[in-house]
Amino acid sequence: MDNRRALLDAAKRLVAAKGVKATTTAEIAAAAGVAKGLLFYYFKDKESVVRAIAEELDALYMAGLPPAPMPAASGCALKTLHALIVHHFRFLEDTPQNAQFLYQSVGACEPAAGFYEHLHARVLEILRCGARNGEFVALDMEELAYMLLGSLHGVGRLKLFEFKREYDAARHLAAFYDKILLRQNIA
Repeated sequence: MDNRRALLDAAKRLVAAKGVKATTTAEIAAAAGVAKGLLFYYFKDKESVVRAIAEELDALYMAGLPPAPMPAASGCALKTLHALIVHHFRFLEDTPQNAQFLYQSVGACEPAAGFYEHLHARVLEILRCGARNGEFVALDMEELAYMLLGSLHGVGRLKLFEFKREYDAARHLAAFYDKILLRQNIA
């Protein structure tokens, strides 16, 4: 394994476990098994290391998302939204360290916040497509996209912290938003 990759992997583990502020460059270098000075050969500072990891994880997450629905395809937006929700919780289950890193690094670096901006944009695109197609009831899609993003984030954090770990969050969250988008009675 090359030194740069070792530094990124070590930083990801430490930030996921402790947070950005509690992780030092000396700890990253020690966990990577390299001299502290080598970290500065590859990266300007700790924030540069965090940024590089966040950019990798953002690309990895976004690459796994379903493609945007076709504008004229009936029923496609709902299926795409369900696939996005399922993808989100699979990402948490399959790579909890990656998810925990993103949660810990939001606010500490721009690319981690960019992850949420990209996800919000995709959710909004799906919702608007469904509204245009007549698949979804016309609502304030910007607000609903924000609330859905908050639901993904909040329920995801609960699952990562082992609260109701076996709860089928994807299925229940999809059913909840179906009721809103399809204007069903929420009870």
